[in-house]
Amino acid sequence: MEAKAIPLGQRPARVWTGGSGEAIVLLHGGWAGAEAYWSTVTGELERSHLIVAPDLPGIGVPGELLASFGAYAAWLEALLDALAIDRATIVGNSLGATIAWRFASQYPERCRGLVMVNGYPPPTYNRGVRWMAAHTSLRRMVRSHFLRSIYGSEALTTAFHDRRNAPAAIVSALDRFSPAEVDAVLDILLAESACPAPQVRTLLIWGEADRLPVLDKRGARQMAPSLNDYRLVTIPSAGHLPQVEHPVAFLRALREFLRR
Repeated sequence: MEAKAIPLGQRPARVWTGGSGEAIVLLHGGWAGAEAYWSTVTGELERSHLIVAPDLPGIGVPGELLASFGAYAAWLEALLDALAIDRATIVGNSLGATIAWRFASQYPERCRGLVMVNGYPPPTYNRGVRWMAAHTSLRRMVRSHFLRSIYGSEALTTAFHDRRNAPAAIVSALDRFSPAEVDAVLDILLAESACPAPQVRTLLIWGEADRLPVLDKRGARQMAPSLNDYRLVTIPSAGHLPQVEHPVAFLRALREFLRR
């Protein structure tokens, strides 16, 4: 894999690429960039596919976040255009899975298949909840919860089957997230408009040992009925990043999906 700067709008996109063949796009989660999330599997995948693993603007890497998941989906479409990729299998982990879902819903003609790895569709909230989150103490309470349980070192215990498996970049990042950074993520979560479930083949890969709030496999089973063509694969002894803790099992599930 090689890191490249791809001209894209007002600022270049940093993208890890390698291999050739049908394209697979790997979207990382909110704690660090693409390398921390995907380096355990890219070497094997690029033997048979073109791999594209972008650093998402402002998510786990320096820079401003985009305004919504819809904006990230549009950014990804522009990136595929810049790379001359017509269609790709979109694989997302955690927050990257939320972006992948939105992309598959927004641009189904560009999506060969969708793979959700320990992640959910974009949340939608009514106007009352949005107002409360902006103007009452609810915002402070949610921010405090995120800083402690999701964007703090406590997450290493709940997100990983064995916290020693956590990539160094993620361990370092969880020591330094600021309230302002968490507020920016909350703004994206609250800004999202409703989108229909993607009408594409979907694979749900879930690390069973994920104990982050609301991210256990029961949520995956609740999400599944909204999908027309899906399969759920769970990986024991793996947490929020099953591709890191059990790359062989992860690759087996993904390759079987790609062969279908």
